[in-house]
Amino acid sequence: MITSLLCLLTAIILRKLNADRGIKKAEKEKLVGVAGKMTRKMLDVMGHDQVDVQEVKQNSRGWAGADVVGETYLRLPKETIDNHSAYAHGLAALRVGLYLLSLRDPQAIARRRWAIRFGHVFPIFTTLVVVFALAVAKMPFVWGLGVVMASLAAATVVQIVAVQTDKQAAELACVVLEKKRIFPRVSEEESVIPAVKALAWRGVLPGVLDRWV
Repeated sequence: MITSLLCLLTAIILRKLNADRGIKKAEKEKLVGVAGKMTRKMLDVMGHDQVDVQEVKQNSRGWAGADVVGETYLRLPKETIDNHSAYAHGLAALRVGLYLLSLRDPQAIARRRWAIRFGHVFPIFTTLVVVFALAVAKMPFVWGLGVVMASLAAATVVQIVAVQTDKQAAELACVVLEKKRIFPRVSEEESVIPAVKALAWRGVLPGVLDRWV
């Protein structure tokens, strides 16, 4: 339990330091254009005008972000498409980075999908098994709590795979933003790039904890 707790606390601290503060700042900063048009521009300047930018409901399909890019599509939350915030632009740019990375290293995207799904499913499945064991097999409560915490810690460790992929995608996205001059104002670029990097760290916690932390 102590080892699991230390693992979870480390992930929470990393999330707070590298993601949460940058995301909160980006949510307050407003840009002239909307994220949907910026996404289209990034894809077009990179020669991927055939890619379809699809609208999806927030956290719908794909286990809250697991299946966001494919060979011919890139998915954005509906709330992001017409949003002016630096946060929305950062999220869209990160998705473009994931698409570009999928062309270079499809295995990395496959690992990311698996890691995100594992982070959502494994702790929930383990908790259900533990509840059954507590009720039927009379498992000691401390044992059950230890197993649940261990499952969360394991899911957190696996999430690091997804974070590493997101960090690679963020680097690609930032290079495109800087080299191709996607934004007409340097101040807008300087607002979005930190948001992209912060969003890359957001997935360090499994989906179950992400809703509560």
